[in-house]
Amino acid sequence: MLDPSAPLAGGASSRGFARLASRLLTATLLALVVACGSKPTTTTTVDPPPGEGSGQVTTTIDAVPPQGSDAILPLWPAIKHGTLPNGMQYYVMKNAKPEKRAVMWMALKAGSVQEDDDQRGLAHFVEHMAFNGTKRFPKADIVHYLESIGLDFGADLNAHTWFDETVYKLTVPSDDKKFLDKGFEILRDWAADISFEAEEVEKERGVVLEEWRLGRGAFERMYQKQLPVVLAGTRYAVRDTIGLPEILKKAPRDRLVQYYKDWYRPELMAVFVVGDFADEAAIEAQVKATFGDLKNPDKPRPRPNGGVPEAKGTQVSLIQDKEMPMTLVQVQNVFAHRPEASGKDYRRYLAEALYSQIINERFDSLSRKPEAAFQGASVGVSEYPGTRDVDMFSRFAAAKPGKAEEALRQLLTEVGRVEQHGVTQAELDRARTSLLRGLDQNAVAAATRESQDIVDEMTRNFLQNEFMVGGVAEKELAEKFLPTFTVAELNKLGGSFGGAENRVISIVGPEGQPQPTKERVLQIVDEVAKSKIDPWQEKAAATSLMTQKPTPGSVKSEKKNDQLSTIEWKLSNGVTVVVKATDFEADSVQIVGDSIGGLAVATAKQYPDARFADELAALGGAGELSDEDLRKALAGKSVSVQTGIEETNEYVVANGSVRDIETILQLIYLKMAAPRKDADLFKVWQDNTAAGLEEQLRDPSTQFRQKSTDVLYKGNVRRKMPTAADVKKVDLDKALAFYSDRFGDATDFTFVIVGSVDVATLKPLVEQYLGALPAKGRIEKEKDPKVARVTGVVKKSWNFGTEPRAQVQLQFHGAEKWTRDAERDLDILTNILGKRLRETMREDLGGVYGVGAYGRLSRVGKTERTFVVSFGCDPERVDELVKAVQTVTATLSKEGPTEAELAAAKETYLRDRER
Repeated sequence: MLDPSAPLAGGASSRGFARLASRLLTATLLALVVACGSKPTTTTTVDPPPGEGSGQVTTTIDAVPPQGSDAILPLWPAIKHGTLPNGMQYYVMKNAKPEKRAVMWMALKAGSVQEDDDQRGLAHFVEHMAFNGTKRFPKADIVHYLESIGLDFGADLNAHTWFDETVYKLTVPSDDKKFLDKGFEILRDWAADISFEAEEVEKERGVVLEEWRLGRGAFERMYQKQLPVVLAGTRYAVRDTIGLPEILKKAPRDRLVQYYKDWYRPELMAVFVVGDFADEAAIEAQVKATFGDLKNPDKPRPRPNGGVPEAKGTQVSLIQDKEMPMTLVQVQNVFAHRPEASGKDYRRYLAEALYSQIINERFDSLSRKPEAAFQGASVGVSEYPGTRDVDMFSRFAAAKPGKAEEALRQLLTEVGRVEQHGVTQAELDRARTSLLRGLDQNAVAAATRESQDIVDEMTRNFLQNEFMVGGVAEKELAEKFLPTFTVAELNKLGGSFGGAENRVISIVGPEGQPQPTKERVLQIVDEVAKSKIDPWQEKAAATSLMTQKPTPGSVKSEKKNDQLSTIEWKLSNGVTVVVKATDFEADSVQIVGDSIGGLAVATAKQYPDARFADELAALGGAGELSDEDLRKALAGKSVSVQTGIEETNEYVVANGSVRDIETILQLIYLKMAAPRKDADLFKVWQDNTAAGLEEQLRDPSTQFRQKSTDVLYKGNVRRKMPTAADVKKVDLDKALAFYSDRFGDATDFTFVIVGSVDVATLKPLVEQYLGALPAKGRIEKEKDPKVARVTGVVKKSWNFGTEPRAQVQLQFHGAEKWTRDAERDLDILTNILGKRLRETMREDLGGVYGVGAYGRLSRVGKTERTFVVSFGCDPERVDELVKAVQTVTATLSKEGPTEAELAAAKETYLRDRER
C-alpha cells in the first residue's frame, strides 16, 4: 500500500510535529494511506475541486457508494511469490533501479514480544550476533566482505528488531553473479547458522549496552513511563525492544541461542530479492535451493501475540521531567488492529486518510493564530508503531510553555467540532484531490521506483498482510472509490473514533511548568463534550497563484554540451539556466538555483536580523497569497519550492511533477520577486521560537552543542546558537529587506534543471518566469565571513544531564588548499579511518554503538580542512576511548593505509559514483 501524501506540497500532513517527540510519541507518526474499489455503474457530474480549473468535471461513480469487497486483493502480478514446503515465503521481482544492484532482505515474524521474562532485550541482541559470526562468515567477515566490494555498513548492510518483527537488510552489486551468490549465503546463514561464539557474545554485549545507553534521556524516560499505561495488560507494555540492562549484562549465551532456536524457523520467515538481474526464474530457483532444506522444530513453541489493551474507560498519564524540552499532549484511543487486505479494508483506510487530512489542515490554520495554545497539532489513524495487534486514533499537540491545559481543550474541541458540524464540501474536495494526485504520481513513477522501496512494501505485505497491488492498480482503485465519498459519510466517520471506553490522555512536560491534575483533565473532557461548538468557517480558496503573468524575458544565447548532455541558456536578465533532460525518474523534475552572496555580505549591524531572513520570508506566503492560501491553492499538485540564505550564497531548491512545471516556476518567481509580509504570523513565530529556544536549553545535548560551538569559534556571533533574546529583538522589516536584497537581483543566479522534461516545452516557461526575475546587473564575488576556529590543543568538558551517558567530539582542523584530488583523497581517508575506529572501538573494545568520522575541505573564504570524530559512551570510559581514537589516527598518519584498506575504499568510492 503506497503513501500518496509524501510528494504533495498542497495538502496538510499528519507527520510533522510528531517527530519532535522521538520514541515517546512515535505513535503520532501517522502515515496517510489511501485506497479504492470496484467497477462503476452510473455517471454523475460534480464540481471540480479548487485549483483545478473552471466548468464541470464528469466523474463516474456508483449510484450507491460501493463499500468494497471482503475478498483479498491479489498480489501485484509483477512479483513472483511462493511458499516453500517448510513454510518459508519468498518474493522475487526484477527492477532496474538502481542499476547494478539487488536488494536482498529477510524478515522474521518474531521480535521482543516473543521473549521470555529472562530474555528481555535478547531478540535485538540476537540480531546483533548475526553480524558477528556465522557458519560461512566467522566473526565480522560479513561486514569485511561487503566493505571489500564497495558497500557500506549501515547503508547497504543493516537490520532492525521491533515488538513483532526482525528484518535483515542487504544490498549487493548484481553485475556479477558471484555477488548474488554471496548474498544468498549471507541470508542463509542469518536464517539458520549464526555461530554465537562465546567471545563474540561478550564483545557484542558492550555494544548492545551502548545502544541502550545512547537512547537514554528525557524522551526515553517518558516513553518508559507511558508505555505501560497506553498498552496496559499487553506483552507490548513489558517487552520494549531495547530490553533491560541487567539482562543484557548477564544473560547467558544459552538464552540467546534458545531464542534463536525457538523463533528463527522457516515457517515464520520470508526472503525478498528485488533488483537489476537478468533472470527472475533463476533467482526463484536459487531461493528454493538455498532455503528449501531448512526445517522447523519437531515441537514448535506457540507464538505469543502482543495482545490488545482492555477497555477500562479514560486513563490519564501525567509526567514531568526536568530535562524535557517541550510540552506534549496526546489523546489516544487504542483498539484491535483492523485488516488491510481487501477492497473493503482499503476503502476504510481511504476514509480515515481523508478525515485526517481535513482535520490536520484545520490544525495547521489554527496554529498560525496567536490564541493557539499549541505550536503544532495533528490527528491520525494508524497501527500503534511496531505492533501487529493494536491500532489507534491519536490526537497530538506540541503545546506552548505552560499551555498544556489549553492545548488539551483545543485538541478535543476541534475533533468535537467535526463531530457536531462535520466537514465542508470544499475541505473534502481538497483532500480528495490531494490523495488522488499522490496515487497518480506513484503510478506514473512506478516504472522507475527504487528496489528498496519495493522490498519495504513487500515486507509489510508479509508481516502485516498489508495488500500490495502495484502503483497503477492502486491508482485505478482510488479512482473508483475517491469520488464516492460524501460529506455525510465523513461526518459519520468523525464521530466513530474517540469514545471514552478505550482512551488514554497523556501530558508530558518540563518540571516546574503548570500541568493539570487528573481530575482537571477529566473535567475538561466533560466540559468539551457538553459544550456547543461553532461551525468551522471555511473561506474561499484561491485557484491560481497569479492573477497576471510577469513580462517574460528571452533566451539570448544557447550552448550545448554533448559530453554532459546539457543545454545552457543565457537569459536576457543575466540569469543562466542549465538543463539536463533525463529518464531515470519518471514525471519528476528538480531545480536548484544559486547565487554568490549569502549572510557573509551582511554587516555586523544587519546580521541579527538577516540570519532569520529566509525563515521569515517563508512565513508570509508569496505574491498575493498568504502561506495558508498558498497551501490550499497547491492542493492536488506535486510542487515544492524553498528559498534559503547560507553563509556565502542564496539558493532556491524546487522539485515536483513535470506536469506541474509551470506552477513550480511560478512559485520560484513569486518567492524571489514578491515575498509577502505577514506581521501577525511574525508575532506568532517570534513568541513560539523564543519559547522553544528557552525550552531546548533543558536538553543536555543542546547545552553540549551550544557550549562546544562557542569554544570552537571563540564566541563569534556568526556561529553562536540563537537565543530567545535574539529572536525577541528581530525586526521583520529589516529581515525582509535583506531577503529582498539577496533575491531581488537575479543577474548572477544560475539555475540547474534536471528531470524528465521536454526541452521545447520548458523553454518558453523558463523565459516567462525565470526570464522575468528582476535584475540590476549585480555580479558578486564570494566574501570571507572571517570566522576563525580556536587554535592549539583545547580540551573542554561539561557535566549536563542525569543519565550515565557521555557525548564526545574531537575536531581537527588546519589551513588547506582545496583541489578536487584533495577532496577525493579526504573522502577515501574518511572511509578508512571510520572503519578502523569502528573495528577498534566497537568490535574490539565494545565501548560504543557507533562512531562517526567525517572530513571535509572548505572551498570558500579561508580554505581549510576539518575532521570530526564523535561518539557516545559510558562516562567512565571517555579517557580510554579518546586514547583509542588518538592511537588509531596516529598509526594511520604514520604508517598509512594497508593495500587491502585502500582497495576497499577505492571500490566504495567507485560504487558510490556508479549510482
